[in-house]
Amino acid sequence: MAANKKLAALALRQLGNLRLLEKAAPQAVEILRESIALEDVPETRMSLAIAALDAGQPDETLAQTAKLLQTNATSERAWFLSGKASMAKNDYRSAVEALQHALELKADPNTRFSLAVSLLKLNEKAKAQSIFSRMLADYGDRAIWHVIIAGAYREAGDNDEAANEFRRGIALDDAIDHAHFFLGLTLLQQNHWAQTDASMVEFRESAKLHPQDYYSNFYLGAGEAEFKLFDSSNRHLMVASQLQPDSPEPWLYLGMNAFQQQDFPKAKTYLEKAITTTGSDESRNGYQLKRVYIALSRIAFTDGDREQAQKYAQKARDLQNKSLVVSGASVAETMEQGGMGDAAAVMPHANLPHEEAATPESVDPTAQVSTSPLKPEEAQEAKNLEKRLRQVLSSSFNDWGTSEARQGMFAFALEHFQEAEKWDNTTPGLMRNVALAAIRQNNMPEAVRALEEAVKVNPSDAQSRAQLAMMLYSNSQYAEAAQQFSALGDASYQDPGMAYAWGYSLVKTGQSKQAVAVLNRLSAQVLPPEILVSIGDLYAVLEFYEPAVAAYKKALQENPEIEHVHYKMGAALLRLDRAAEAATELEIELKRNPNDIDVQYNLAYALLQTSQKERALALLKDVTTKQPEHPQAQYELGKALLEDGHLEDALPHLEAAAKLDPTRDYVHYQLQVAYRRLGRVAEADNELKIYREIKARKREKAVPHSEPNG
Repeated sequence: MAANKKLAALALRQLGNLRLLEKAAPQAVEILRESIALEDVPETRMSLAIAALDAGQPDETLAQTAKLLQTNATSERAWFLSGKASMAKNDYRSAVEALQHALELKADPNTRFSLAVSLLKLNEKAKAQSIFSRMLADYGDRAIWHVIIAGAYREAGDNDEAANEFRRGIALDDAIDHAHFFLGLTLLQQNHWAQTDASMVEFRESAKLHPQDYYSNFYLGAGEAEFKLFDSSNRHLMVASQLQPDSPEPWLYLGMNAFQQQDFPKAKTYLEKAITTTGSDESRNGYQLKRVYIALSRIAFTDGDREQAQKYAQKARDLQNKSLVVSGASVAETMEQGGMGDAAAVMPHANLPHEEAATPESVDPTAQVSTSPLKPEEAQEAKNLEKRLRQVLSSSFNDWGTSEARQGMFAFALEHFQEAEKWDNTTPGLMRNVALAAIRQNNMPEAVRALEEAVKVNPSDAQSRAQLAMMLYSNSQYAEAAQQFSALGDASYQDPGMAYAWGYSLVKTGQSKQAVAVLNRLSAQVLPPEILVSIGDLYAVLEFYEPAVAAYKKALQENPEIEHVHYKMGAALLRLDRAAEAATELEIELKRNPNDIDVQYNLAYALLQTSQKERALALLKDVTTKQPEHPQAQYELGKALLEDGHLEDALPHLEAAAKLDPTRDYVHYQLQVAYRRLGRVAEADNELKIYREIKARKREKAVPHSEPNG
């Protein structure tokens, strides 16, 4: 078990690291936690600290780095991660302390940069600039470093320094990645999000260098809209809309451009597209949709649809009331001024790409990653590695559970078998192991589920299917059991008990034809007498009395002393109108069970059919004395006495039969005969009426009805 535990821990660590490469950090966190629970090693804690930071869980990162530093205070990586986690919590003083520790151990550019950013956040600009200067001296005065430093200043809110650094980077390399765009964005922020000639120059240059970049085209198009350069604006906005068709901002600006050009049909199409793509995120960019609804209201008013115009205007007011950014002018004021040309004049804040960290509660660590940032060949390699790791994990947990099961520790075994299933349910024998452990825990629903999964994974697994079929049969799930037995086919006949269960399930679900086929084939085998009797019983339920009698006879040949078979055979023979043979069998049964009411009654009936009335009457009187509530015995006794002319004696038995079982038409018929012969005409007529009503209902049920024509 110890070896399996270590192997599972190692596989989990490797899978967690793979999830980090696939940018599935929340999953990585959960997987690495499982690994630590199995084996606590520093390498896994380090991976967990990294994953937690990527997943937006800085507290977890701090907890893990604290434990790592307790045992190794010289871990530069742990100090660095601790600093980054503190930065994520905006605790820049703690970040500076941790990052300085990391720098003392290793002069790493990432650590230096993070320290400088933290110092800027603490308004210690001179210290940050000193670090930047040393970085440029040590790593070279290159364009990329100036762009990175500019980003630090932007993050700290120092747009002047950011703009200067972007310009320095551009001076060294005019094509440095997206520097023109971010310089334009910085200039835009400097001017409170209103475009300037300088910002437009940068956006134009960015779009020229990156013609298929969404942000460059969008910000350029939006700026051109502000300057009323509609043709150029529409061209760039349309490129942006094609690059990100689900982004509402390009559609909004396209709609506002068309509105200002009084192309109301096109404006309405674009503005409605902006609403659709916004979806439920109405608060986006300060409830920007309020401008859309204002425009749509004016279009509807122009078209003469005052009711729709009022609805749009009310929606605009609702969004204005919700707005978190107060524009200084109400919706009504904006509409009264007719300033729709100005409605698009204020640029939205940059919605640059960022990752949303999933909350731990929403993460399934065993789920596979649907999308991956890796290259196709890397993604395939990762997929192959994951498959191997899942197999290792499943095999390890399965072996672990098997060891526990051998020691009788079935509760623990079940947990580990289920854990194995999460990773790979195709491990040979695994799902049967789950079922067996569940059975030992008396968890039958789980056992059934596991066996169902086993045959789903491997339809040719006859052993699992047989176990499943028998469990369903035992749980009285006869329809499901019959399906599994049918899928098992000929293998079901290898065990007579299983074949009988199949037949029984078919009988219980009304599949008579299939049931007879199964029973016929089963009957041809050499079987224990008990199973032969059960087969006879099923034939009798199906009203196939000849094979029922044959099965009973065969059982008696194997074991003449088997109980109640003579009675069952006698009852079947009565159904075949072979009363004399039935009487013989029932006489034998009566000698064995002289006080059995059912045997007495059936024998009495057989004797009546063979004109042995005196003995029959004695038996019936004995039955009705011992069990007065036996309606059939009361009826047969009353009828026999009536036929012999003993009216007074017959009447109480017929009345008792009618009371005990009022649904039998023939009882009411004989009772009316008795009343009539005794001169009790009114009572006779009432019983005759009841008799006719019951007969009429039977005829009504027997006649098929067609639906009336419509």
